[in-house]
Amino acid sequence: MTHPERGTVSSPAAPLLAAALGRGEPDPGRRRVRLHPVNGTAADSGGGGAVLVMASYLDLNGRAVGLGAAAHAGDRAAVEVCAELVAQWAGLLRSRRLLVADADPDCAGARAGIEATLRAVREAPDAPVHVYGRPVASVSRLARLTAAGVAITDDLDAVPDGGVVVFPPHGVPLPVRAEAAARGLGLVDTTCPLAALTHRDVAAYVHRGDTVVLITGARDTVAERVSVSQAPEFVLTMRSAAQAAGLQWSGADPDRLSLVVQTGISVEDAAVMIGTLRERFPRVRGQHYDALCYAATDRADAVRMVAGTSDLTLVLGAADDPDADHMEAEASAGGRTVRRLAAAGDVAAAWLTGVNAIGVVPTRSAPEELMTQVLDALAGLGPLSVVTRQVRTGPRPGYGGPALTAPALPDGTVIDA
Repeated sequence: MTHPERGTVSSPAAPLLAAALGRGEPDPGRRRVRLHPVNGTAADSGGGGAVLVMASYLDLNGRAVGLGAAAHAGDRAAVEVCAELVAQWAGLLRSRRLLVADADPDCAGARAGIEATLRAVREAPDAPVHVYGRPVASVSRLARLTAAGVAITDDLDAVPDGGVVVFPPHGVPLPVRAEAAARGLGLVDTTCPLAALTHRDVAAYVHRGDTVVLITGARDTVAERVSVSQAPEFVLTMRSAAQAAGLQWSGADPDRLSLVVQTGISVEDAAVMIGTLRERFPRVRGQHYDALCYAATDRADAVRMVAGTSDLTLVLGAADDPDADHMEAEASAGGRTVRRLAAAGDVAAAWLTGVNAIGVVPTRSAPEELMTQVLDALAGLGPLSVVTRQVRTGPRPGYGGPALTAPALPDGTVIDA
């Protein structure tokens, strides 16, 4: 847009206005509005010219930013809709805070695993690279694998002789390891050290004659299935404290129980289940607490912190994404206002009325560019302060626990714990 005094006026919030028109807003009668691309200026479009309705402000650097919509001068109904639209969104112009909950939804192990896989592609350019089992990672990182020619399979027969097979961060069942080794396939093991420790503990406790109680979350996950596969006949899964209180351990010696906490679940949730299990079976043994993975706990804490200090929290992710469902549940605890976004244009004017602080939570189904698009669009509604809140937990060395503050993959890649 061009202002007679301020010159060119940028309109970062244009996608929000365009999406609102596409939804039939702000006209109460929901009159359908058709949007036309304009070559040149609005005044040049269609004989008879156009009417431009706009509002603008100066940002902290003195640059003009604003909102605008134009309609053919002869279409009075469309001109009225433009006026109503700009008035509605201009009423939302104000300075705001944006608090982003730890901008990366992937844990350190997932990030390191993707990078190790891409490195394997570079180091073996003539060998096909397959990942056994879909890595638990964001759509953007999985897209990088696809772009590099990496295939994802659940069947080792799909990996040709001379090919490279990558074990993902959550690991693989023991029979898969044995088969890959027997075939002489190139192996790249990106199993997260904390996940590998969980697998070793399951095997070790079973070897000493115990039945293992695997503390896991409400959802059945591929990581859980890999842990169970270490000794399936001797592993019992526990998903809630209520389950522990009512369990009848048929065939299990109550004096020969060990517990293992599955990676990827909240340590606080696990602690409740551990406490209930110990009340019922006082002799149960288990992992050292330093072996627990705090990634899920830290992420949930960051989300709750952001949501707790925001008037509105936006969860970026697809409607059918379990990860987005989980983050939305964390953010909405206590009755907080939360909205799901699959596209920046999903933001509605009604959501922002009276809102001074907005929380933003990315999830694995949200492409990286969605965060930028949302921040840019909201920056078009007034000066924006954007900060990131992050929670990081790790064991303090020197107290007898495993040295897990900086675990590493077999190739030496250090994972920030």
